[in-house]
Amino acid sequence: KLIDLEWRIQSKKFSELFAQISEDTIKGIGISWSNPFHPYAKYIDVIANDSSLELMNHLLTATATHDKIILSCWDYELEKIQLLKQFEFKLFRKTYMETYEISSLLKQLEQEQSTQTLIPLLEILNEPTLEQTLFKLLKYNYEQTHLDNPAKDVPWQTWKGILLDDTPDFNLSFVSVEENNILAYIFLHPISPDHYEIGWVGMNNPTNLLPILKQQLIQLQRQGVKTVEFEIDTTNHMAWQFAALLQLEKK
Repeated sequence: KLIDLEWRIQSKKFSELFAQISEDTIKGIGISWSNPFHPYAKYIDVIANDSSLELMNHLLTATATHDKIILSCWDYELEKIQLLKQFEFKLFRKTYMETYEISSLLKQLEQEQSTQTLIPLLEILNEPTLEQTLFKLLKYNYEQTHLDNPAKDVPWQTWKGILLDDTPDFNLSFVSVEENNILAYIFLHPISPDHYEIGWVGMNNPTNLLPILKQQLIQLQRQGVKTVEFEIDTTNHMAWQFAALLQLEKK
């Protein structure tokens, strides 16, 4: 488990670090850090056996400017979940991360038809008005799906930089446009030659995202891409539109 935190410790990307030491051996670690993009939360983690309660008590004090404390864990970390229950943490979001075969998804999407005009991200970036509209919408949608952990208020140009730094596929990230209004967007990100990630998903008004996804999957399959991965939060009502397709209710 320490492997997940080693980079943070080595690069000193933390605010606090507590170690429980017995007979010259570290028995447990409690660590906290901040996220400048989500400035109101203090993030913590605990790696320990017998000293979990003591380390947690240290981490829960002196929150300074933060008004909430967040700890993330996997569903199989049962001991950590029990620890959180002792301290009356509230579960505010679940995240589903899973990989799917493109061929299997396309079979389920056979009946989806689209009359939407889909424009690649590359073209949107060459249209100043559409570009500004897109990234203002992306900013708004992100803020609305992170009400429990508000993001820092930054200009839309910053959101553009964040997306472009995440290396999207400029040709296969589609934006749905109607009469110069942006209806929806789905960004794709290459992970390897045969595997992609479905990135940020959003819409302006209620829009069927499945036809957009279908066209993207068809293009990926033509390029020889075999699988795609989704990361969907329960706080994101837009991406949750994929729940039935991905059978998330059973997971």
